[in-house]
Amino acid sequence: MNWTVYMLAVLVAAACDASFTAVFEVGGIRPQFLPAVVVFALFSAPRRISVRAAMLAGLVADLITPQLDSDGSLLYLPGPHVLAFAFGAMLAVPLRGLLYRRNPLSGAAAVFAFSLAAGIVYVFVWTVRAHLVDGSAPWWPDSGGSEVWRRCLGAGGNALLAIPALWLLERTRSLWSFIEVPRLAFGPARESA
Repeated sequence: MNWTVYMLAVLVAAACDASFTAVFEVGGIRPQFLPAVVVFALFSAPRRISVRAAMLAGLVADLITPQLDSDGSLLYLPGPHVLAFAFGAMLAVPLRGLLYRRNPLSGAAAVFAFSLAAGIVYVFVWTVRAHLVDGSAPWWPDSGGSEVWRRCLGAGGNALLAIPALWLLERTRSLWSFIEVPRLAFGPARESA
């Protein structure tokens, strides 16, 4: 995998998420491009680097999107998205053996699973942090349960936005330098090939 292309795609997606995706906001739910980029890389990157690649994207998300602290100041906290994306990657990587990697619809299903898992872990990490430092979570005064519900709806929005995003990313596959390993067919299928 070409790390320069991956980092450029992650930075562009995170910048679009921070500024441009407000256009797609419906009912307070704002879909994001970054999960689509991460899942696209996870579907073709070697297993040994897939979780690290997702964690790197999570670090970029943490640094680009600060949270408001209880006193109204901006809080840049590297960690919640890093852990959330790592957990989402551990869920999405086994899915790549079950799904057709180059189909945007199967990619959208993987983006939904990745976003759902990452959203739940993100809420959990912020809740634990709020209890440990006697602070508040970014969604205060709402409850954590309402934030989980919002993240579930957001995962659906991410999946819908992932369909055109993954189609576009598939057109740039040659730039990513993924190593393609042909699958061997056994039995009669191998004889006819």
